Amino acid sequence: MRTTSPVWVEIDAGAIAHNLDVVRGEVGITTRLCGVVKADAYGHGIPVVLPILTAAGVDTIGITSNQEAEEVRRLGFPGRIIRLRTALRDEIQEGARLDIEEWVGGGDHARVVVAAARSLGRPLRVHLSLNSTGLSRDGMDWDDPQAQPHLRRIAASPELAIVGVCSHFPCEDADDVRAGALAFRNQAGAAERVLGAPRGRFEKHCATSYAALTVPDSRMDMVRIGAALYGDTSAAIPDLLPAMRLVSRIAAINPYPAGSTVGYDRAARIDRSSRLAVIPVGYADGYPRTLGGRGHGLGPGTFAPVIDRLAMNSLVIDVTQVPSAQVGDEVVLYGRQGSAQIRSADIERASGTIAAGSYTAWARLNPRVVVDVPASESVPTG
Repeated sequence: MRTTSPVWVEIDAGAIAHNLDVVRGEVGITTRLCGVVKADAYGHGIPVVLPILTAAGVDTIGITSNQEAEEVRRLGFPGRIIRLRTALRDEIQEGARLDIEEWVGGGDHARVVVAAARSLGRPLRVHLSLNSTGLSRDGMDWDDPQAQPHLRRIAASPELAIVGVCSHFPCEDADDVRAGALAFRNQAGAAERVLGAPRGRFEKHCATSYAALTVPDSRMDMVRIGAALYGDTSAAIPDLLPAMRLVSRIAAINPYPAGSTVGYDRAARIDRSSRLAVIPVGYADGYPRTLGGRGHGLGPGTFAPVIDRLAMNSLVIDVTQVPSAQVGDEVVLYGRQGSAQIRSADIERASGTIAAGSYTAWARLNPRVVVDVPASESVPTG
């Protein structure tokens, strides 16, 4: 499929299916897998990703917004939906018709969920978050003197049907994950005793992609897999494939003499005669302006530096070392082209910001084109 847009996001559905198989092979078939599709499946599109998950038998989906849950249900998903953050009372009440299992972030937030459940006239299935890993965001801290009183109040609330105890890791570091997983396991067991649960009643889960693929002890009853589905994790799993490309074409090429300044504020000056190519992609399309003078494009198959302080809708790359480059050639600003690849780590190193902050925005701002490349053809060679 081709688009007339000057910039588009290309999603490789085959890579997502391949990555799911890889993750399944790593974590085993006995561990429940929650497929995370928040932020429109990390920009890859819930309508693209959900059928892949359901075809593979994934029966639990992680979201953050009611809109995401609505899309999941609209697409016919009958299984469990877990909200992976604390929600406001209005969100909880509005989302109840979608049968969302809510994330309870501490004793005070439990009161909010109880109030929402009372207004609905029925109990809500919930997962109780513990601060065992030290994220200190929405979990109940075990050392708080009020922790056990809160737990007893939660246990006495018929409005809360507790189905899980959960946590979230702050660091992608194996030692940190091991320590956090051990603390969570101990605290979750203690919480069950306070809540009066029979052994094994509550589903324990804390591992996201990095933890699940790096520290087996973190997997417990369920793993929440997002980034690895899309081929973007720092876990040392070489078989994962990036599933997204940000693509444009060369709109114009011109020669400029040594000493010419390039772009706004004359931020760049070329010290040799150069061929400069205009790419119709700018910060309005979600490409970070911090990559001006630091990022690269692939076109064709060779790294070409972004040299200007890019504009709202265009940037300039230096194709002097690519004599074959011509107007209309494809330029990849993220993802693979032939044997070369611009990775999330490259974007993060050059921009100083997390790559997910960019690629989750690209598909909101630009057309999305879905391809299905067999995994054997997706692996870069050379």
